[in-house]
Amino acid sequence: MKELKILYLYPDMLELYGDYGNIQVLRYRLEKRGFKCIVEKYSIGDEKPDFSSYDIIFAGGRSR
Repeated sequence: MKELKILYLYPDMLELYGDYGNIQVLRYRLEKRGFKCIVEKYSIGDEKPDFSSYDIIFAGGRSR
C-alpha cells in the first residue's frame, strides 16, 4: 500500500469553511484508491516540520 502524508496547516485558526471535513473526505477517497493516508497538523507554536517530507500541504479553503 502506498503512503501519502498530508500536512494540515493552522487547523485551529483556518477552520472557517469546514476544512476538517474536506480533509476527512480527501483521506477517505485516497484510502479507497489504495493509499495509506497520514494527516499531521501544524499550528503556531508547534515545532517547524520538514515541509519537503509531505506529499500534500493543505492550508484551508476559501469561500466566494
